[in-house]
Amino acid sequence: METEPRFPTSREVAEALLLDAGQRSKLLAYAGARFGLALEDSEDVLQDTALELLRQRTIVRNPRGFVFSVFHGRCCDFLESRRRSRRLLPNNLSGSAPAAGPAPDETIDDRLALRQVFGEVSTSCRRLLLAYYVEGRSLREAASAIALAYSGVWKTMTRCLRRLRRCLA
Repeated sequence: METEPRFPTSREVAEALLLDAGQRSKLLAYAGARFGLALEDSEDVLQDTALELLRQRTIVRNPRGFVFSVFHGRCCDFLESRRRSRRLLPNNLSGSAPAAGPAPDETIDDRLALRQVFGEVSTSCRRLLLAYYVEGRSLREAASAIALAYSGVWKTMTRCLRRLRRCLA
């Protein structure tokens, strides 16, 4: 008599995640490489992921894929909330002492360096990065702006960011 394989619940997956240092370190490295999150922020997102998994009561067929999907979504939510808070609280209204901004010549140097680096990447990369980061479009809108399939946007965005980092290094 054959028995069906037993799939873990999301709660069991969360417990396994908390005990598996290897998987946690891979997720933290992914958040740093893909989203540019600091280690402290990545750890916060990982804790949010574990809490969300503990709250859910679902059966999981692919635990690693499920954890990655939830973690990826939490990283996106974290970046969006940070972007929103920057819009709502400008630097001079944040309640802290006003910080001295960069010297005007440093800002000009930074802008010139960015302009030069943007000249070295492809037109599609430039358009995608500008649509997503500068214009604040969603990934789906950015994909349609450059006539790219939505499914390939993250891969293309990662490749473009990697090129920019290489050029700036």
